[in-house]
Amino acid sequence: MNDTLEHYKERIAVIENQGNQDPDMLLLLNHLVEDLEKCYQQNLSLRKAVLKSNSKESRMSTKLRDALME
Repeated sequence: MNDTLEHYKERIAVIENQGNQDPDMLLLLNHLVEDLEKCYQQNLSLRKAVLKSNSKESRMSTKLRDALME
């Protein structure tokens, strides 16, 4: 995903360098990329939290798990 974000940033820079674009549109594009970066970071942190949560569950021994299930 980082490659995709960098690609978007490069394309926005090319558009900015052309000079004939609406400043509001460029501002919007930059805000959208920033929001996309934030969402990407949140996604990574949520994935880590889920993996950490799942790993804690799997540490329980089978005997203990069976006893708790009864």
